[in-house]
Amino acid sequence: MKPFFELLEKRIAFSRSGRINIGKKSKKFISTPNIVIPIKNILMNQLDFIKDVENHDIFLISSEKYLKEDIIQDKFRNKGFVYAHLGTLEKFQEILNKEMNLFSENNIISIIPFNIPTTSISKDFATKEIEYYLNSANRILINNPNLNFGLSVKIFDYHDLTNLYIPTIKNNDNVKILVLSDVFDNTLNYRNIIKTLLQIKRDLDNNLILFASGKIIPKFYPMLVYLGIDLIDSSYLLYLSSENFYDTIENLLPIYKIKYLPCSCVVCRSKLKNLLEDKYSAEKTKLLCLHNLITAENYLNKIKQYLNYEDFRAFVEKSSLDDTTLISMLKILDKECFKILRYETPIVQENKIIKCLGASSYYRPDFQEFRERVVKYFSPEPSTTLILILPCSSKKPYSESKSHRQFYKVIRKFPEFPNFQEIILTSPLGAIPRQLENIYPVNSYDISVTGDWNNEEIKIAAEMLVQILKKYDNNIPIICHLEGGYSEIVKKAQEKLQHDFYFSEIHQRTTSVDSLNSLENLISNYKDKFSPKNEIKNGDYFLKTWIRKFVKILDYQFGLGSGMRILSNGLILRRNKKGNKTQLIDPKTKELLGIFKRTSGQIALTIKGALRIAPFSDSNVIIFNGTKIIGNTLFRPGINDYSLNLLPSNFVIILDNEKKNIIGLGQLIVGSNYLKNSKTGRIAKIYESK
Repeated sequence: MKPFFELLEKRIAFSRSGRINIGKKSKKFISTPNIVIPIKNILMNQLDFIKDVENHDIFLISSEKYLKEDIIQDKFRNKGFVYAHLGTLEKFQEILNKEMNLFSENNIISIIPFNIPTTSISKDFATKEIEYYLNSANRILINNPNLNFGLSVKIFDYHDLTNLYIPTIKNNDNVKILVLSDVFDNTLNYRNIIKTLLQIKRDLDNNLILFASGKIIPKFYPMLVYLGIDLIDSSYLLYLSSENFYDTIENLLPIYKIKYLPCSCVVCRSKLKNLLEDKYSAEKTKLLCLHNLITAENYLNKIKQYLNYEDFRAFVEKSSLDDTTLISMLKILDKECFKILRYETPIVQENKIIKCLGASSYYRPDFQEFRERVVKYFSPEPSTTLILILPCSSKKPYSESKSHRQFYKVIRKFPEFPNFQEIILTSPLGAIPRQLENIYPVNSYDISVTGDWNNEEIKIAAEMLVQILKKYDNNIPIICHLEGGYSEIVKKAQEKLQHDFYFSEIHQRTTSVDSLNSLENLISNYKDKFSPKNEIKNGDYFLKTWIRKFVKILDYQFGLGSGMRILSNGLILRRNKKGNKTQLIDPKTKELLGIFKRTSGQIALTIKGALRIAPFSDSNVIIFNGTKIIGNTLFRPGINDYSLNLLPSNFVIILDNEKKNIIGLGQLIVGSNYLKNSKTGRIAKIYESK
């Protein structure tokens, strides 16, 4: 049996792309996220409405008069419908019984209504209302086991009342949609919104569809999608239209203020421009309804484009910059919810430029994950005799930039250069060991560079630099070839370190002849000051630049020591013609150990390569219920156990039930949060199996 909802791709934070299988007689999929367009008299009487929405997927019916076969099967053929009754529960049950065949045989799902005349009530009264609603809803759900329903969730501004809904949702498999009826009505109470959604994600099946309803304007759509909302009710736009508001996405403007229509939809191109000065006009209201819905639909399409093909987080930031509520929500999510969001956020994005727009980007979850993994999994090379701290460059990877090529000319004059550890300082990522310059997000971020660093940027980079340098012997000299804010970072880090720091003299810029001469002199003076206690065990091939990189990338992906274990015999590199993939081959056994993909900065191990990190820890592992995987997708029902640190897009080793044999390797679609809270769904794309 096909699941009602299928998650197709996980995106940053709670955002996701999926599809709803709403078809009863045939396959009918509705892509998510999506808006639900209301079917109302004011719209149905407009020919332009019928024409403009003919390609839309899903509609909202709230009036019994539109629960007709000629509407559902003819006029809106092959569409999906949500029925949201606006009256009492008793009347809804009467309609449900009367139209049972219509609900059973068509692409329509009913929302069990929770309608009371006021939203401002005491907590005790709200509790009694919710309990009465849930008792009635429970009877409907039990009496109609073959029908899928949506359940209305109202919390009346009391977040902890969400707990009352959980048993009913868990005990009834035919609850497929959670309609958050009032959660977004008071956006100033954004902590309530975040707490409610976190609880739903933490305690309930992650395949439940989240449907946001209430006083929602398109400006909030990006944030709703970021929070994991799948469907958005656009009905509130009809009320705003009746109040003569024109939606420009950035603002809701009174129509009387509009002198230049900023839109070229069918409404704005034709009749509306001639009615702008009419103070009271039924015709203008109808046209405003259509314009506002078209604007909302177009904006949602733009959101889906960014969600699937661009850096969606940057889009959310950009759309939030002029709204203090949205900015506050982002700050709370970044600072207070990272422990949850890290397991929801893909560890890489491919073929995307990651825009850093300022302070709102500093703590985005993928950046925090990167910083923590570097500090945890990067270890000093035993041959290190000198540490060089350098500035970043606009071109990525840094080593391909003009400035770093000039630094290299100086550094590589010394035969001992493989013993030098380079660390690059950058905002907002922090301190980057040279070996990790090719991984996400270092390989793809972009930030405005002025030379000025604010206190928060300096703090982030300095703290990370301290944590990395503390791993090194205090007697290793550190040479800094920096200027401006970069120097401030080092000075702040020096307060917590015992190393000796030496600063080159910068004349005009770091790449001037005099500056590079100063760097060369410092290297010459201090390169022999420290002698490593331990000799290199595995030969000088571990001093080669790309092999040094691959050892540390493997550690970053699979944990400390993984790189040396996998590449213990050294390495032969074989690039494809395009240069975007590199095969990692054992020079002794000639076995293919893995493939490095330049666009992601990740190494996809082969089973031969993965075997070298056995016995396996509790990291990056899934335990399969069987001995053979069929097909190229791993689904939730076949999984017995899993690591608690799984992140979307990371690579995972799949073991048999006895945890002894590798039976497959895959790239995760979801993280461990989803695995914990789901019974169905796609978990990983299998790229090699036994």
